[in-house]
Amino acid sequence: MRYPLFALSAVVLMSCAIQPANQPQNREEFKAALAKGAAFMKVETYVANRRFEDATKLLKTKTEECLNYRLTEGTRSTGTGLITGTTSHDYTATFRTVNKAHAELTMQDNPLNPRIGPKMPKGGFYMMAVDVDRASANTTQLTFYGPSLAWDETYDAIKRWSEGVAVGCPKH
Repeated sequence: MRYPLFALSAVVLMSCAIQPANQPQNREEFKAALAKGAAFMKVETYVANRRFEDATKLLKTKTEECLNYRLTEGTRSTGTGLITGTTSHDYTATFRTVNKAHAELTMQDNPLNPRIGPKMPKGGFYMMAVDVDRASANTTQLTFYGPSLAWDETYDAIKRWSEGVAVGCPKH
């Protein structure tokens, strides 16, 4: 994510795309909601030319290093242009190897300011899920579930990490 406004936009769009009554409370519900075609969200598949064991090693390292952060944004007055308030979000990502052929990357957004809205799952709202599966002896398939806007830099970094390229962290 390049600009904080895009991060906020993604959260707002996600809330519109997945109605409050249907707010996913776990990873599987989140994936199912996106698989049905939630607005402003996407499901995308990518195949890395790298063995599952090698791909997951760098993915785990870079997930811990790059995808856990706090984002604080200022709110500007339309009349004066002055910052009148701030909002903060803790983004938390986990990577776990489930078995010899499947791993999961999950990212959640925990808004820290008082809010009104749907029940928030433990750990925050689900923002992104990536299923990492052994496709063959020498390839690994990644299936992305997440926002279709403003997350390309994050998706691209994850793809590069799965290929063994230790690119830097995406900008937030």
